[in-house]
Amino acid sequence: MSQQTELSDRDLSLVRLRFLDLAKSFFQEEPDGERISRWRGIFAALGKEHINQQLDEVTRQLGEMLDDKDLQDLRNEYYDLFVNPYSEHLLPLNASYYLDGKSFGPSLVSYRELLKQGQLIKDSSITDPEDSLLLMLDALVTLVEEEKQGSKQARVLQDQLIHQFLLPTVQHINVSITSNTRADFYQKCIAFLHAYLELEQGLMQRENFTN
Repeated sequence: MSQQTELSDRDLSLVRLRFLDLAKSFFQEEPDGERISRWRGIFAALGKEHINQQLDEVTRQLGEMLDDKDLQDLRNEYYDLFVNPYSEHLLPLNASYYLDGKSFGPSLVSYRELLKQGQLIKDSSITDPEDSLLLMLDALVTLVEEEKQGSKQARVLQDQLIHQFLLPTVQHINVSITSNTRADFYQKCIAFLHAYLELEQGLMQRENFTN
């Protein structure tokens, strides 16, 4: 592999990490003024780029929403979806809920085996199950960073994580949130993540085909 190719691979890893950091920021905690300002800047910049039709369109929609909505609008959506235990719109974010029809199902066992293969250990202070959306994105970030350091196994595990767990979960969440007319911003956040993960999967499939 030439030095030029190595630099290109490294640059691609940095781009992937930036997209994943953005996706994680939607779900980490209730948005505040600083975070919304950051999102506005990111989507204004992304709106000038061409990635693919699906991602370009949802990027445009998110940029417009961020211009129109105020902080309290987004906080209300976040609280109703992810915090309020009495909300009829509370949105589960763990894979086994969607893949098995119940939390802590057999898919969680399979996912823990993937984590074991990658020597990824959940911080004991975190109460969410390992297959929660945010922790799965964290795991993907770690694997991308390990691949950047030269780990070939990390690339294989990324493929499994996206194909078997992350993308199917996000597809189900995308369907679940679509019926909630009061969550239009987070509908688009999920759609953005869905479009990005489909792009990731497509790139991996092409790599596997050419190798």
